Amino acid sequence: MATEIRHFTSVRSMDGKAIRRMFDLAAGIRALPAAERSTLLDGRVVVSAFYQPSTRTRTAFESAALRLGAASTGFADASSTRAGDFYQETLEDVVANLGMLGDAVVLRHFESGAAARAAMVSPVPVINAGDGYNEHPSQALGDVWTMWQLLGDLAGTSIGLLGNANVRSLHSITFVLAKLRPAEVVFLPEPGTSVPEDSRLALEAAGVRWTTVDDVEDLLTRCDLVETIGTRHPDHNTAQQLANAADVSTTPERFRIDAAVLKRVNREVPILHPGPRTDEVSTDVDGLPVAHYLPQVRHGMWMKAAMLASCLCAPEQLAVGVR
Repeated sequence: MATEIRHFTSVRSMDGKAIRRMFDLAAGIRALPAAERSTLLDGRVVVSAFYQPSTRTRTAFESAALRLGAASTGFADASSTRAGDFYQETLEDVVANLGMLGDAVVLRHFESGAAARAAMVSPVPVINAGDGYNEHPSQALGDVWTMWQLLGDLAGTSIGLLGNANVRSLHSITFVLAKLRPAEVVFLPEPGTSVPEDSRLALEAAGVRWTTVDDVEDLLTRCDLVETIGTRHPDHNTAQQLANAADVSTTPERFRIDAAVLKRVNREVPILHPGPRTDEVSTDVDGLPVAHYLPQVRHGMWMKAAMLASCLCAPEQLAVGVR
């Protein structure tokens, strides 16, 4: 009888218990001695298929695979593949072939729903590393695990999210938060954007209050933790978009976090950022106790290790990881 393939294409189907289990698994893997950890995926091969640029997500998955004893291969630019040249090979054909070469496929794609399409044809687990404006499960689980480590159980807390809540990282974060039920989620939306309907409905169904504020000072005053993605982004439905003069204009002051606004607020509110950063978080914040965006990257790598292990390890191995 064939073993069921476990994919990680969405966080929406996960309940609070499953999310906390991932937190425990990430913490357990992190705590293992390196020699023991490096045997969990010994002999496995993880294949990255990145149709969009990435710094942290791709290298964090590769680092996670290597730390678990797996080999890592794949492509970081679809233009170097048959998907990006004369043949325009379909996503389904690319994934089906990569599944013959590796034990898991980590996919980033510019089309919403691409991860679900890939999972339908893949002979191995597919992990969604961001698909269009849909979801970014590894970023959301890693970021909320960081929140959990900073604040403890999120019940009773107020979480601030700054930026376009349609962008896949914040979009997925709202679904994870809905399952862990903080007291409220406070949005500071990018100009011209609003909180997506499915995010609002998920929070309301879970009994989590949500509201919006108009500037970063209000957000920092009201919240126990703030995650910002800034207010300037490329089109997530394109393979690549280079900046032009309009894209690199200064972030409006009411959306910018710097030492001066933190001093005015006079509260130690942890600041998270999934990257990449431009000027929405000033470098004068970097040395302050509230700056947690570099540890956040490390936590995200351990969460990606937990996702790989969850897809590829036998149950008895996972028991070791969370002993």
